[in-house]
Amino acid sequence: MTKEQKQYKLLIKADLKLVFDNYLNDNKAIRLQAAYHMQQAVEKTIKFKAGMAGLNLWGHDIDVLIRKCDDNGVDINVPKLIRDKADAITHWEADCRYYPVTVVRRDTIKKVYDETVKWLEL
Repeated sequence: MTKEQKQYKLLIKADLKLVFDNYLNDNKAIRLQAAYHMQQAVEKTIKFKAGMAGLNLWGHDIDVLIRKCDDNGVDINVPKLIRDKADAITHWEADCRYYPVTVVRRDTIKKVYDETVKWLEL
């Protein structure tokens, strides 16, 4: 792993720390920020793993990023939960920052968090 890749992985871990520290917060605005950072961690993990395999990706749509990996024969071992919830996770990127009526369940954030932590370490 290059120095740049190690630093990028640290960015993902920073997003994950923000999620873990805030997904249970009673303040809804803070919980929504945790969901936003969860989306960021998933997006960055896809880009990190694809980059390690030589595929450079751009964009925020989780479904599209996964499909680009699949279409290019790059297996990044996306967990089933993340594939199944890709559309919802994608929406956390903007909805959780701009639409305070957005609802994201704490247990959903935690499940995506748990899967991403395991996935990042594969």
